[in-house]
Amino acid sequence: MRVAILLLCTISLISFTSACTGTQTENHIAHSTDLASFLQTVELPKNLSISLDPAEVKSVSSAKTYTVNYLRLEPETVAQKLLNRTIVERRILAQGLQFQTGDEALTEYLTVLDGGKRIGDERESDSDGGFYYGMFSNGKLVANYSPVIANIVGPPDINEQLHRSLLRSDYASRADLSFQSFEQALATVQHHLMAAGIPAIELSETYSLDLNTIQAHYALYMKDIHDQKEHIDWTKNDEAYVFHFRQIIDQIPVIDISWEWGKGAATSAIGSWMPYPTINATYTTQGVTDIHARGIYDKNGAVAGEEQPLISAAQAIQHLIKEYEGLILSEGTDVISAELCYVSIPQNKSYQLIPAWVLIVAKPEIWTQAESNIQTPYYDYSIYVVNAVTGEKMSGMR
Repeated sequence: MRVAILLLCTISLISFTSACTGTQTENHIAHSTDLASFLQTVELPKNLSISLDPAEVKSVSSAKTYTVNYLRLEPETVAQKLLNRTIVERRILAQGLQFQTGDEALTEYLTVLDGGKRIGDERESDSDGGFYYGMFSNGKLVANYSPVIANIVGPPDINEQLHRSLLRSDYASRADLSFQSFEQALATVQHHLMAAGIPAIELSETYSLDLNTIQAHYALYMKDIHDQKEHIDWTKNDEAYVFHFRQIIDQIPVIDISWEWGKGAATSAIGSWMPYPTINATYTTQGVTDIHARGIYDKNGAVAGEEQPLISAAQAIQHLIKEYEGLILSEGTDVISAELCYVSIPQNKSYQLIPAWVLIVAKPEIWTQAESNIQTPYYDYSIYVVNAVTGEKMSGMR
């Protein structure tokens, strides 16, 4: 009997030790192996690949969380710094205070966002934390490039993939145009943003819109719409730079793409889709003709939490791999990028900025055109977010 009990205890001890050893091995891999080595040795679920470049994945060992509010800019100061002509009218809009200059031939509009506070609206709004500036001629935006390039950042959405006229990838990035060099245009735009009170930012994406590509895209656009539109004769004077920026806090970028919260009830005015800053500008032969800056956070007024150690990119990817092991994946599913960012979670009337690993997963899909039944392959991009402090998944996307 004593022998049997001893044997049973020995077996239990071996089982417990084996289980612990397995866990320790997993943790050891995640903690001690760099990303390149991890990707070379990890066993992936069927149909999942990882094509990201480990050399491009930046990391820090620790970071703080922040409780922040939107940045409130002084309207008169922004107007003084940005507007080129004499102010002819001020008006209060639901979004904030708007300034107008010029006349019908050439008009500037500047709206300094306040989320509706000027009219007494205390509800949460994403029209806050920045400003909108645009130059108009006879009621139309001076530089409207919406038919020839998608005005988004991050991976292409389905609309961009199905319409060649919108493809950003057809344009060069950082290439010089004939009317001014890229670096000069960038410096001018950055000066405008800084003068208006926009805090630390970095260039996220940029495109040099050359005449040949604009014309090629516009021809595709006119072919796609199948109805009568006013034809635009694009010339060399229509070339432009498009700049996309993102806010930086403690050398970590704030996420600038849409992602879906996956922790139960919605916490935002827009449901489970989490807020993020948007900062973009267009620079043409007429100078800065359009700026869209929204959702920027006030770092100076933030309440900082304690500095905390962060998990590695390998640990975040390991989390995704474990979840994907239980899924039936389409052939060609691919993790294309991993980046450490601050993500924003609404919290009462403020926002919590949390360091998180943002993984982008490309999933092959087929779009079927309703009338013609023509099938077109495209990629559905999922944003998989892992809390870099706790190691817990934050997003709802799989």
